[in-house]
Amino acid sequence: MLKTITPSEMKRVENRVMAETDITGEALMQAAAAQVAKAVREIRTSRGGITLCVCGTGNNGGDGMAAMRMLAEADPAFTGACWILPGSLSSDAQRELDRLKTEAGSRVAIRTLHEGETLSFPGQLNCVVDALFGTGLSRPLEGLSRRLCDGINACGAPVVAVDIPSGLNGETGDVLGAAVEADCTVTFHRPKPGLYLKQGPDYAGKTIVAEIGLRVPPAAPLDDAAGMDVLEKKDLAWLLPARKRVTHKGSYGRVLLLAGSRGMAGAAGISALAALRTGAGLVTVACPEAIVDIVQVLCPCATCLPLPPDAEEAWQLLCGALERTDALGAGCGLGQGAWAAELVHRLTGWLAGHELPAVLDADALNLMAKAHPGIPGSRTVITPHPAEAARLLHTDIPAVLADAPAAAQRLNREYGVSAVLKGACSVLCTADGMAVNPFGTPGMAKGGSGDALMGILSALLAGRAAGAYAMNDLQLMQAACALHGLAGELAAAQHGERGMLATDLCQCIGLVQPENEDKDPPAVTGRIRVTVIVEHPAGSRGEDNRHRIYLRNCGYVQQVLEERNEWQDACILDCSHGLEWFDGEVMAEVTIENRTVWAVGQNGQTVSEETIRRELAFLGAIGHVRMF
Repeated sequence: MLKTITPSEMKRVENRVMAETDITGEALMQAAAAQVAKAVREIRTSRGGITLCVCGTGNNGGDGMAAMRMLAEADPAFTGACWILPGSLSSDAQRELDRLKTEAGSRVAIRTLHEGETLSFPGQLNCVVDALFGTGLSRPLEGLSRRLCDGINACGAPVVAVDIPSGLNGETGDVLGAAVEADCTVTFHRPKPGLYLKQGPDYAGKTIVAEIGLRVPPAAPLDDAAGMDVLEKKDLAWLLPARKRVTHKGSYGRVLLLAGSRGMAGAAGISALAALRTGAGLVTVACPEAIVDIVQVLCPCATCLPLPPDAEEAWQLLCGALERTDALGAGCGLGQGAWAAELVHRLTGWLAGHELPAVLDADALNLMAKAHPGIPGSRTVITPHPAEAARLLHTDIPAVLADAPAAAQRLNREYGVSAVLKGACSVLCTADGMAVNPFGTPGMAKGGSGDALMGILSALLAGRAAGAYAMNDLQLMQAACALHGLAGELAAAQHGERGMLATDLCQCIGLVQPENEDKDPPAVTGRIRVTVIVEHPAGSRGEDNRHRIYLRNCGYVQQVLEERNEWQDACILDCSHGLEWFDGEVMAEVTIENRTVWAVGQNGQTVSEETIRRELAFLGAIGHVRMF
């Protein structure tokens, strides 16, 4: 689970870490640059052509210059160009420019731009690195910076943005006049809210959250900044555990859906199908008796409760069903006629006096906004889109979109409910905190997607009530939104973003598989790909032992913790010149005195145990060697 961090809080945390530990600004910049360089290597359209890095005068530009140096050092065939804005460089950026000129200048053409000059981008670009401005930018791009932004967007090459696309507000997601449209954004330590809010998703592309060494010390983290939760796909493994072998349909909850009307039977069918695909044991659709046959054809695994045209009779039947269910979903396709209005009015009053978990969506929300009902109960989740939220808050859509987190908080506070404010990246608010959902696809901007979300939420609420899941409200809402978005991504992969339907999304819910995460050192059973960040380049002397000369590049594998809660040590084979980072495969796990070191070599390389022992002998007495 990640948490967002605002640019100002990020700066405060960086300063605190540097003040209270031996971590330096230079060390943070090298770690950040290594992550940018890795992303560039993976996104470049080909090994031929030129990689262009456009740098500002601050530390964001320094990150870009350091990344270009690392790319040149790691690849003898690398050809690059570095364009730098005019003006005085920060001390860190000046240091990186000097190193770039000294260590990689022959393969990276360095050019300081002038404000009025005509720009001509190279014709064979394989990647552009946007290192113009970081998260501290607060004014619109103009002049040369604006022309560079426009040129980057028009050049046709894939773009990697450093920390945040230049021109995008890191806190709000507003575009400051113009912004770089990145294919990939490498953001550091924690994601910035602006990557998910407003126009952020369209400009950030794929977001990579890169660790740069600020999560220290592990026992007493120095990062105390608040933020919105951001679920990672791997979190679904513990939020949604595997079903037990000895189980029955009651173990995963009973869902009651009040949905559908003449002409809107599909909404009820989609909600029921999504609930069943999410894992609910039993789903009953309470709908007008006139559409029962249609709903049962659309979703034959659900049962139906036919509701008569008389609202009083319908309520009596519905009230009995409410007493026998574990969770309710209401509103999808219900219509806004007198019959629906009467049932929703009675239902919200009933929920206020009972403990039944419920999801209210679509027409239920519109009817609530018209009738000004009382609070429907703290166990209720509402799922409005911006227009529905505007009606509930008695404001307009632009006001909701201007600050989605604040709007979600108002819904939570004024109605006493948990809220999912739907959007490209939905904002979630409960008594437990706030979150943003990063999963989904533009193909989900189609009728029926919201109906599916109501079914997913209802199923998870019912499963929790039955004891199948152990999540708080915010975690459950995050899991539901993640299943919804990831299923949408699978459906788009199968049918295309234009062609996918909400029914396709429902079919894919059960295919969503969480990524496994190894909390402890991985139990390596075969060769795995890793990136080594070099702390001790080949030829350097040890800091704690000046007599030790590192004959090979040594460092650590980020995001892999060994048993002492420290980054996994690694040594790079067959390279006697200094590196700063290296992509390769783990060849062996080596015990050296009281620690474990991974021996890392070129992908596909064949080495013997004898070679491993010889290469790593300078580190100390070698014990057991486990080859892969």
